[in-house]
Parts: sequence; structure tokens; C-alpha cells
Amino acid sequence: MSIRVLIAGGGTSGHVNPALAIAEAIRRRDPDSVIEFCGTERGIESDIVPRGGFVLHPIRARGIPTRPSVKMIRAFRDMWAGRRSCIALIRDFHPDIVIGTGGYVCTPLVSAANKMKVPVLLHEQNAFPGRSNRMMSRKAAVVCTSFEDAADYFSKARSVVFTGNPVRRIFFQMERETARRELGLAEDTFFLFAMGGSLGARTVNQSILAIARNMPKRVKIVLSAGKQQFAELSRVITGDGIPDNLEIREYIYNPEVYMAAADLILSRAGAITCAEIAALGVPSIMIPYPFAAGDHQTFNARSFEKRGACVIIKDEDVSAESLLSRILPLTDDSEQLRRMGRAASALAVRDADERIVDQVFQTVLKKGQIT
Repeated sequence: MSIRVLIAGGGTSGHVNPALAIAEAIRRRDPDSVIEFCGTERGIESDIVPRGGFVLHPIRARGIPTRPSVKMIRAFRDMWAGRRSCIALIRDFHPDIVIGTGGYVCTPLVSAANKMKVPVLLHEQNAFPGRSNRMMSRKAAVVCTSFEDAADYFSKARSVVFTGNPVRRIFFQMERETARRELGLAEDTFFLFAMGGSLGARTVNQSILAIARNMPKRVKIVLSAGKQQFAELSRVITGDGIPDNLEIREYIYNPEVYMAAADLILSRAGAITCAEIAALGVPSIMIPYPFAAGDHQTFNARSFEKRGACVIIKDEDVSAESLLSRILPLTDDSEQLRRMGRAASALAVRDADERIVDQVFQTVLKKGQIT
């Protein structure tokens, strides 16, 4: 059996990485499958998807503002232009199924698939679903959720299945010792890996810069600053310079290596980041993004905190002092770190990608489209 699949999901790595994990899982089950992506040329998907070995078809799409404005007119114009491109692509590509993993990039492709009578599978990463998935769910063949309670938001969907968040297999395969050797970390080095998501987080970035100079010499810090924040941060540090124990990167394309090597991770609490931390079983300090829809990042982080897998700091409470008060004690408490790591590992859904692929093939089989 072989299937043809079109996938869309973008804007942030939190939408792109699940899409890649699903694509890899389909390819493992069906090596002859043909899988291609849609996305914008300006979005992070234009970089990450080709690096993952998949074709990306550029389309027009833009986030739709919640209030009427000139930007809203432009967003709808781009959405309809993208939809026309996707209709033409569907006619040429003949997909058996279309998969959307959220974000405004999905809307043109999923809308085109509905018009062309191609079955659609949606995957929602967060406890509070995004607008695109909520809007498109009514006509989807199946909606896969990562939190069981998320089904309540898809009451009008035909089918809702709890699968968990798909994480690329490499996150389950990475070993701490191998990762630390790859990064050249000494055995007695305490490695703190800080990241604010693919686009960056000003709160995380500024705080890490503030605490780096107050850390013991044996603490090594790597900050993934994010594409939108890196330029601003570079201007800030031009005068004072970067402390010797701090390395700042715009974006890290192999985060699994840095996360696996870390003694402690400092991050936002996006759904995919949480799933990756669980897959690796690494202790963390989470700073939920306070303006996420439905405050879903706080919900994500609390699911870790109540099991002892992480420490939460509210964004409004973040300062050099608050971070130091939580990080410094952990640098000398290996037993506490081990407990947190084991608790994180217990939260991992190890077969989420396979559960989603089950739904992909069941959906296609119902249409009798597998050749």
C-alpha cells in the first residue's frame, strides 16, 4: 500500500515539528508514501521542512487579526490566494489525505481540501485549541488531540481521538552521555539550556543574560534566543559583551542534542516543548507565556508541576533574583534533578505518532483510496 499526503502546519516550530514527526511516522509505515508540505516563504517552515527532507510548496497565508483592520483585509486576501494555490496543487498532486497541524498556514490547504472532497485529519497540540483548528474541525474526517479535555472544544467534529503530541523519534533515542560528548561538555559541567521557542521570548532572554555572570564557573549556559529576538539581544550585549560561560544562538536545528545533554532546561511551556522534555526525561523550569490563547501554556506547565517534573515561574515574577534562587540550589542537588527527570519521563506518550498514523490509514481506507 502507498498513500499520497499533503501536510500544512507552520508559523512556529510548535506546529512544524509535529507535522514532521507525523510525516516521518507515515514514511516508516509506508516507505513508498509520497509526502509533501505547504507553507509560507517567510515562516519558519520554509527552513525547517526542507531540512527535514521534504518538499515545501510555497503558498500565501497570514494570521487573521481578531479586530477589523487593514491587516484583516490583507489576511483574508492572502488566505483566498493561498486557497486557490492549494486547489491547483491538489489537482496536480492527487493527495489521499490532507493533514493540518494548526496555525494560519493550515487554513488555505484545509479549506481547499474540503472543496475538493479530500479527507482531512487535524492534529491539535494544545489543551486550548487554536482558531484555525477550531474553525476547520467541523468538516474534518478526524481531529486528533493531545489533551483528553480538548475534545470539549470539538463538540461538532465528526470524530475526535486522543493521541498525544507526536515527537520525533530522535528525542526518544538520544542518550545523555552521547549528547554531552557531542557538545564537548566535561563531566563536572552543569549545563543549563535555555530556550524561548522558535521565535524567541524576551523574558527568558533578558533574564539569562542577567544571571550568567552570577553563576559558578562550572555552569555552562546555552541560550537559543529565537529568530525574532536575536537581533535585539545582539544589540543589548554589544556594549557589555557576552560572559565566558554563556553561548547565544539565534536558532538551534538539533535541539534534541542540547536538551538531552542538559542538567536543567529553562523554557516556555508550549505543548511540543513539554512533550520533548518528557520524551528526554529532563528536569525543567517553565515560564508559561502569559498571553497564550486560553492560557494553555500555564495548563501545560501545571501538568508537569503537580507530578514534580518542573518548577513554574510566572512571567510577571521573572527576574535575575527569582531565577538564581531556583537554579542555584539545583546545581548542587543531583538527587532532586533525578526525581524531576523521572517524573517528566513518566508523562511521555511514546506512541503518539503511531496513534495518529493509525487514524491516517483508517481515514484513507474508509474512502477506499489506497492503491
